[in-house]
Amino acid sequence: MTPNVLVIGAGVIGCSLAFELTRRGAAVTVVDSAEVMSGTSSATFGWINANKKKPVEYELLNMLGLEAHERARDERNIGTADWFHQIGSIELAASTDSLAALEEKVSQLASRGYKARILTRAEVESAEPSLDVLNVAGGALYPKEGWIDALTMCSHLMNAARAQGATFKPFRRVIGLTLDGETTMSTADGLTESVKPDVTILAAGNGNRPILASAGIGFPTRPTLDWASTGHEYPSVGIITTTSPVDAGIRHMIHSPGVAIRPARNGGVTLTDAPTGAQWSHDDPRVWGVPTLLLERAQKLYPSLKSTTTENVTLGTRVLPDDGVTIADWVGEEQKVYAIATHSGVTLAGHLADAVASEVLDGTRHESLGPFGLDRFAS
Repeated sequence: MTPNVLVIGAGVIGCSLAFELTRRGAAVTVVDSAEVMSGTSSATFGWINANKKKPVEYELLNMLGLEAHERARDERNIGTADWFHQIGSIELAASTDSLAALEEKVSQLASRGYKARILTRAEVESAEPSLDVLNVAGGALYPKEGWIDALTMCSHLMNAARAQGATFKPFRRVIGLTLDGETTMSTADGLTESVKPDVTILAAGNGNRPILASAGIGFPTRPTLDWASTGHEYPSVGIITTTSPVDAGIRHMIHSPGVAIRPARNGGVTLTDAPTGAQWSHDDPRVWGVPTLLLERAQKLYPSLKSTTTENVTLGTRVLPDDGVTIADWVGEEQKVYAIATHSGVTLAGHLADAVASEVLDGTRHESLGPFGLDRFAS
Protein backbone atom coordinates (compact mmCIF):
# COMPACT_ATOMS: atom_id res chain seq x y z
CA MET A 1 0.00 0.00 0.00
CA THR A 2 1.34 3.44 -0.95
CA PRO A 3 1.57 5.62 2.17
CA ASN A 4 -0.01 9.08 1.98
CA VAL A 5 2.17 11.75 3.56
CA LEU A 6 1.29 15.39 4.17
CA VAL A 7 4.28 17.72 4.50
CA ILE A 8 3.51 21.10 6.07
CA GLY A 9 6.05 23.70 4.98
CA ALA A 10 7.82 24.28 1.66
CA GLY A 11 11.19 25.54 2.85
CA VAL A 12 14.48 23.74 2.41
CA ILE A 13 13.49 20.89 4.72
CA GLY A 14 9.96 20.49 3.36
CA CYS A 15 11.13 20.50 -0.25
CA SER A 16 13.93 18.03 0.55
CA LEU A 17 11.41 15.74 2.26
CA ALA A 18 9.01 15.95 -0.67
CA PHE A 19 11.73 14.85 -3.07
CA GLU A 20 13.04 12.02 -0.88
CA LEU A 21 9.61 10.67 0.08
CA THR A 22 8.36 10.59 -3.51
CA ARG A 23 11.64 9.03 -4.62
CA ARG A 24 10.83 6.19 -2.24
CA GLY A 25 7.31 5.76 -3.58
CA ALA A 26 5.17 7.71 -1.10
CA ALA A 27 2.17 9.75 -2.21
CA VAL A 28 3.08 13.23 -1.00
CA THR A 29 1.16 16.48 -0.66
CA VAL A 30 3.02 19.61 0.39
CA VAL A 31 1.16 22.63 1.75
CA ASP A 32 2.48 26.04 2.69
CA SER A 33 0.89 29.23 3.98
CA ALA A 34 2.54 31.04 1.07
CA GLU A 35 4.86 29.86 -1.72
CA VAL A 36 8.00 27.74 -1.96
CA MET A 37 10.80 29.13 0.25
CA SER A 38 8.79 32.05 1.56
CA GLY A 39 9.51 31.62 5.28
CA THR A 40 12.76 31.35 7.25
CA SER A 41 14.50 29.70 4.28
CA SER A 42 14.11 32.92 2.28
CA ALA A 43 16.39 34.74 4.71
CA THR A 44 19.14 32.17 4.99
CA PHE A 45 22.79 33.04 4.51
CA GLY A 46 23.15 29.49 3.25
CA TRP A 47 26.42 28.64 4.99
CA ILE A 48 27.02 24.88 4.76
CA ASN A 49 29.22 23.85 7.65
CA ALA A 50 29.73 21.90 10.86
CA ASN A 51 31.81 24.68 12.37
CA LYS A 52 31.47 25.78 16.00
CA LYS A 53 28.55 23.39 16.57
CA LYS A 54 27.92 22.17 20.10
CA PRO A 55 27.46 19.61 21.54
CA VAL A 56 29.56 17.13 19.57
CA GLU A 57 26.44 15.15 18.55
CA TYR A 58 25.12 18.27 16.84
CA GLU A 59 28.46 18.81 15.15
CA LEU A 60 28.33 15.24 13.80
CA LEU A 61 24.76 15.78 12.59
CA ASN A 62 25.90 18.84 10.65
CA MET A 63 28.85 16.91 9.20
CA LEU A 64 26.32 14.37 7.88
CA GLY A 65 24.36 17.26 6.41
CA LEU A 66 27.43 18.57 4.59
CA GLU A 67 28.18 15.09 3.26
CA ALA A 68 24.59 14.74 2.03
CA HIS A 69 25.00 17.90 -0.06
CA GLU A 70 28.21 16.52 -1.52
CA ARG A 71 26.47 13.25 -2.46
CA ALA A 72 23.53 15.04 -4.05
CA ARG A 73 25.89 17.16 -6.13
CA ASP A 74 28.04 14.22 -7.18
CA GLU A 75 25.13 11.91 -8.00
CA ARG A 76 23.29 14.65 -9.94
CA ASN A 77 20.08 12.68 -9.58
CA ILE A 78 17.84 15.74 -9.58
CA GLY A 79 18.72 17.51 -12.76
CA THR A 80 21.73 19.57 -13.71
CA ALA A 81 21.14 22.51 -11.35
CA ASP A 82 24.16 23.41 -9.26
CA TRP A 83 23.13 25.01 -5.99
CA PHE A 84 25.96 23.87 -3.70
CA HIS A 85 28.92 26.20 -4.12
CA GLN A 86 31.68 24.43 -2.18
CA ILE A 87 34.21 27.24 -2.38
CA GLY A 88 35.56 26.92 1.16
CA SER A 89 35.43 29.54 3.86
CA ILE A 90 38.08 31.63 5.59
CA GLU A 91 37.78 32.87 9.16
CA LEU A 92 39.90 35.95 9.74
CA ALA A 93 41.91 36.78 12.86
CA ALA A 94 42.62 40.44 13.53
CA SER A 95 45.27 39.98 16.23
CA THR A 96 47.89 37.51 17.42
CA ASP A 97 45.65 36.62 20.38
CA SER A 98 42.67 35.85 18.17
CA LEU A 99 44.93 33.88 15.83
CA ALA A 100 46.13 31.78 18.78
CA ALA A 101 42.52 31.07 19.72
CA LEU A 102 41.83 30.16 16.11
CA GLU A 103 44.77 27.75 16.11
CA GLU A 104 43.28 25.96 19.12
CA LYS A 105 39.88 25.76 17.44
CA VAL A 106 41.39 24.36 14.23
CA SER A 107 43.31 21.77 16.23
CA GLN A 108 40.12 20.59 17.94
CA LEU A 109 38.15 20.43 14.69
CA ALA A 110 40.93 18.57 12.89
CA SER A 111 41.15 16.03 15.71
CA ARG A 112 37.52 15.11 14.96
CA GLY A 113 38.14 14.74 11.24
CA TYR A 114 36.95 18.18 10.12
CA LYS A 115 39.01 19.70 7.31
CA ALA A 116 40.65 22.86 8.64
CA ARG A 117 44.05 24.52 8.59
CA ILE A 118 45.66 27.75 9.73
CA LEU A 119 46.64 30.39 7.18
CA THR A 120 49.41 32.93 7.57
CA ARG A 121 48.71 36.53 6.66
CA ALA A 122 50.50 35.98 3.34
CA GLU A 123 48.40 32.89 2.63
CA VAL A 124 45.22 34.83 3.34
CA GLU A 125 46.33 37.50 0.89
CA SER A 126 47.14 34.87 -1.72
CA ALA A 127 43.76 33.16 -1.28
CA GLU A 128 41.86 36.48 -1.39
CA PRO A 129 43.84 39.01 -3.49
CA SER A 130 41.13 41.69 -3.19
CA LEU A 131 41.12 41.54 0.61
CA ASP A 132 42.90 44.32 2.51
CA VAL A 133 45.07 42.37 4.97
CA LEU A 134 46.43 45.45 6.80
CA ASN A 135 44.50 44.48 9.95
CA VAL A 136 44.64 40.72 9.43
CA ALA A 137 47.03 38.58 11.47
CA GLY A 138 46.09 35.34 9.74
CA GLY A 139 43.13 33.06 9.39
CA ALA A 140 41.73 29.57 9.11
CA LEU A 141 40.63 27.80 5.95
CA TYR A 142 37.74 25.34 5.98
CA PRO A 143 37.93 23.90 2.44
CA LYS A 144 34.84 21.67 2.58
CA GLU A 145 32.46 24.48 3.49
CA GLY A 146 30.42 26.50 1.06
CA TRP A 147 27.05 28.08 0.46
CA ILE A 148 23.71 27.01 -0.91
CA ASP A 149 21.65 28.91 -3.43
CA ALA A 150 18.51 28.06 -1.47
CA LEU A 151 16.05 29.42 -4.02
CA THR A 152 17.47 27.22 -6.78
CA MET A 153 17.66 24.25 -4.43
CA CYS A 154 14.04 24.53 -3.26
CA SER A 155 12.64 25.20 -6.72
CA HIS A 156 14.38 22.21 -8.30
CA LEU A 157 13.59 19.84 -5.44
CA MET A 158 9.92 20.77 -5.53
CA ASN A 159 9.79 20.46 -9.32
CA ALA A 160 11.52 17.07 -9.12
CA ALA A 161 9.13 15.93 -6.39
CA ARG A 162 6.14 16.97 -8.50
CA ALA A 163 7.59 15.11 -11.47
CA GLN A 164 7.66 12.06 -9.19
CA GLY A 165 3.99 12.51 -8.30
CA ALA A 166 3.91 15.03 -5.44
CA THR A 167 1.18 17.66 -5.18
CA PHE A 168 1.96 21.18 -4.00
CA LYS A 169 -0.78 23.40 -2.57
CA PRO A 170 0.38 26.95 -1.81
CA PHE A 171 -1.51 29.48 0.30
CA ARG A 172 -2.93 26.86 2.65
CA ARG A 173 -2.74 27.98 6.27
CA VAL A 174 -3.04 25.15 8.77
CA ILE A 175 -5.61 26.13 11.41
CA GLY A 176 -6.12 22.81 13.14
CA LEU A 177 -4.34 19.52 13.77
CA THR A 178 -5.14 16.41 15.78
CA LEU A 179 -2.62 13.82 16.87
CA ASP A 180 -4.28 11.21 14.67
CA GLY A 181 -3.14 13.35 11.73
CA GLU A 182 -6.33 15.14 10.71
CA THR A 183 -5.34 18.57 9.41
CA THR A 184 -7.64 21.52 8.72
CA MET A 185 -6.51 24.30 6.43
CA SER A 186 -7.88 27.62 5.26
CA THR A 187 -7.38 28.68 1.66
CA ALA A 188 -6.66 32.11 0.21
CA ASP A 189 -10.34 32.53 -0.71
CA GLY A 190 -11.52 31.82 2.83
CA LEU A 191 -12.62 28.23 2.36
CA THR A 192 -11.56 25.40 4.66
CA GLU A 193 -10.58 21.85 3.86
CA SER A 194 -9.61 18.87 5.99
CA VAL A 195 -7.39 15.92 5.16
CA LYS A 196 -6.33 12.84 7.10
CA PRO A 197 -3.17 11.33 5.61
CA ASP A 198 -1.33 8.31 6.96
CA VAL A 199 1.41 10.59 8.29
CA THR A 200 1.71 14.35 8.72
CA ILE A 201 5.21 15.86 8.87
CA LEU A 202 5.56 19.33 10.31
CA ALA A 203 8.41 21.20 8.61
CA ALA A 204 6.94 24.66 9.04
CA GLY A 205 9.76 26.18 11.09
CA ASN A 206 8.36 28.68 13.55
CA GLY A 207 4.89 27.72 12.34
CA ASN A 208 5.17 24.33 14.07
CA ARG A 209 4.48 25.88 17.45
CA PRO A 210 1.01 27.36 16.76
CA ILE A 211 0.00 24.35 14.66
CA LEU A 212 0.78 21.93 17.49
CA ALA A 213 -0.85 24.30 19.98
CA SER A 214 -4.12 23.62 18.15
CA ALA A 215 -3.67 19.97 19.15
CA GLY A 216 -3.00 20.93 22.75
CA ILE A 217 0.74 20.30 22.45
CA GLY A 218 3.40 22.72 23.66
CA PHE A 219 6.28 22.57 21.22
CA PRO A 220 9.75 23.49 22.58
CA THR A 221 10.78 26.26 20.22
CA ARG A 222 11.16 29.88 21.18
CA PRO A 223 8.15 32.05 20.40
CA THR A 224 8.00 34.19 17.29
CA LEU A 225 6.61 37.69 16.98
CA ASP A 226 3.10 36.22 17.18
CA TRP A 227 3.72 35.81 20.91
CA ALA A 228 5.51 39.10 21.54
CA SER A 229 2.49 40.50 23.36
CA THR A 230 2.77 37.77 26.00
CA GLY A 231 6.03 39.24 27.23
CA HIS A 232 8.38 36.68 25.74
CA GLU A 233 11.69 37.87 24.33
CA TYR A 234 11.93 38.26 20.59
CA PRO A 235 13.83 35.44 18.91
CA SER A 236 16.96 36.34 16.99
CA VAL A 237 16.21 38.26 13.85
CA GLY A 238 17.96 36.96 10.76
CA ILE A 239 18.92 39.64 8.26
CA ILE A 240 20.84 39.23 5.02
CA THR A 241 21.69 41.91 2.50
CA THR A 242 22.85 41.59 -1.08
CA THR A 243 24.75 44.21 -3.04
CA SER A 244 24.65 45.18 -6.66
CA PRO A 245 27.05 43.26 -8.94
CA VAL A 246 30.74 43.80 -8.20
CA ASP A 247 33.81 43.77 -10.43
CA ALA A 248 36.28 42.10 -8.07
CA GLY A 249 35.09 38.68 -7.08
CA ILE A 250 35.33 37.14 -3.63
CA ARG A 251 36.77 33.66 -3.95
CA HIS A 252 35.75 32.18 -0.58
CA MET A 253 33.17 32.75 2.09
CA ILE A 254 34.69 35.22 4.55
CA HIS A 255 33.98 35.36 8.27
CA SER A 256 35.25 38.39 10.14
CA PRO A 257 34.14 39.98 13.42
CA GLY A 258 31.07 42.03 12.51
CA VAL A 259 30.37 40.67 9.04
CA ALA A 260 30.23 37.47 7.01
CA ILE A 261 30.52 37.70 3.22
CA ARG A 262 29.86 35.33 0.34
CA PRO A 263 29.30 35.60 -3.41
CA ALA A 264 25.68 36.19 -4.41
CA ARG A 265 23.61 34.69 -7.20
CA ASN A 266 23.25 38.15 -8.85
CA GLY A 267 27.02 38.73 -9.16
CA GLY A 268 27.20 40.84 -6.02
CA VAL A 269 27.98 39.76 -2.49
CA THR A 270 25.67 38.72 0.33
CA LEU A 271 26.34 39.96 3.86
CA THR A 272 25.15 39.03 7.34
CA ASP A 273 26.12 39.10 11.00
CA ALA A 274 23.96 37.32 13.56
CA PRO A 275 24.87 39.44 16.63
CA THR A 276 24.26 42.69 14.76
CA GLY A 277 20.91 41.61 13.34
CA ALA A 278 19.74 40.16 16.65
CA GLN A 279 19.83 43.51 18.49
CA TRP A 280 16.40 44.59 17.33
CA SER A 281 13.00 43.10 16.55
CA HIS A 282 11.43 43.13 13.10
CA ASP A 283 9.26 46.14 13.88
CA ASP A 284 12.05 48.26 15.40
CA PRO A 285 13.08 50.92 12.83
CA ARG A 286 16.71 50.57 13.91
CA VAL A 287 16.91 47.17 12.27
CA TRP A 288 16.94 48.94 8.91
CA GLY A 289 20.30 50.44 9.80
CA VAL A 290 21.90 47.00 9.74
CA PRO A 291 22.44 46.86 5.94
CA THR A 292 24.51 50.06 6.06
CA LEU A 293 26.59 48.74 8.97
CA LEU A 294 27.28 45.47 7.18
CA LEU A 295 28.24 47.15 3.92
CA GLU A 296 30.61 49.56 5.69
CA ARG A 297 32.33 46.66 7.43
CA ALA A 298 32.62 44.72 4.18
CA GLN A 299 34.07 47.77 2.39
CA LYS A 300 36.84 48.02 5.00
CA LEU A 301 37.84 44.46 4.16
CA TYR A 302 37.37 44.80 0.41
CA PRO A 303 38.15 48.28 -0.95
CA SER A 304 36.77 47.11 -4.31
CA LEU A 305 33.30 47.29 -2.74
CA LYS A 306 33.52 51.04 -2.12
CA SER A 307 31.25 51.94 -5.04
CA THR A 308 28.73 49.14 -4.58
CA THR A 309 25.29 49.62 -3.07
CA THR A 310 22.78 47.49 -1.21
CA GLU A 311 20.30 46.02 -3.66
CA ASN A 312 18.20 43.67 -1.53
CA VAL A 313 17.44 43.15 2.17
CA THR A 314 15.65 40.14 3.62
CA LEU A 315 14.43 39.75 7.20
CA GLY A 316 13.60 36.40 8.74
CA THR A 317 13.17 34.78 12.13
CA ARG A 318 15.51 31.95 12.98
CA VAL A 319 14.03 28.67 14.11
CA LEU A 320 15.35 28.19 17.62
CA PRO A 321 14.53 25.05 19.63
CA ASP A 322 14.65 25.76 23.35
CA ASP A 323 18.06 24.14 23.78
CA GLY A 324 19.39 25.42 20.46
CA VAL A 325 19.69 22.12 18.58
CA THR A 326 17.61 19.99 16.23
CA ILE A 327 14.23 18.43 17.03
CA ALA A 328 13.21 15.46 14.87
CA ASP A 329 10.67 13.10 16.39
CA TRP A 330 7.16 11.73 16.52
CA VAL A 331 4.64 13.82 18.42
CA GLY A 332 2.34 11.60 20.47
CA GLU A 333 2.08 7.86 20.89
CA GLU A 334 -0.09 7.51 17.79
CA GLN A 335 2.94 8.13 15.54
CA LYS A 336 0.80 9.93 13.00
CA VAL A 337 2.45 13.34 13.38
CA TYR A 338 6.19 13.94 13.02
CA ALA A 339 7.86 17.28 13.73
CA ILE A 340 11.16 18.77 12.60
CA ALA A 341 12.54 22.06 13.87
CA THR A 342 16.13 23.18 13.64
CA HIS A 343 18.60 25.95 13.22
CA SER A 344 21.11 25.27 10.40
CA GLY A 345 18.26 23.85 8.33
CA VAL A 346 20.05 24.49 5.04
CA THR A 347 23.04 22.43 6.13
CA LEU A 348 20.89 19.65 7.58
CA ALA A 349 18.09 19.44 5.00
CA GLY A 350 19.46 16.62 2.84
CA HIS A 351 20.43 14.36 5.72
CA LEU A 352 17.24 15.02 7.67
CA ALA A 353 15.15 14.24 4.58
CA ASP A 354 16.89 10.89 4.17
CA ALA A 355 16.79 9.97 7.87
CA VAL A 356 13.19 11.08 8.46
CA ALA A 357 11.96 9.35 5.30
CA SER A 358 13.43 6.09 6.61
CA GLU A 359 11.81 6.56 10.01
CA VAL A 360 8.40 7.51 8.64
CA LEU A 361 8.22 4.92 5.87
CA ASP A 362 10.22 2.01 7.33
CA GLY A 363 10.16 2.60 11.07
CA THR A 364 13.95 2.81 11.20
CA ARG A 365 15.34 5.67 13.27
CA HIS A 366 18.77 6.80 12.12
CA GLU A 367 21.34 6.66 14.90
CA SER A 368 22.31 10.28 14.28
CA LEU A 369 18.83 11.37 15.40
CA GLY A 370 19.10 9.58 18.75
CA PRO A 371 19.98 12.69 20.80
CA PHE A 372 17.40 14.88 19.04
CA GLY A 373 14.07 13.47 20.18
CA LEU A 374 11.39 15.27 22.16
CA ASP A 375 11.97 13.15 25.26
CA ARG A 376 14.88 15.38 26.24
CA PHE A 377 12.41 18.17 27.05
CA ALA A 378 10.30 16.03 29.38
CA SER A 379 10.18 17.51 32.86
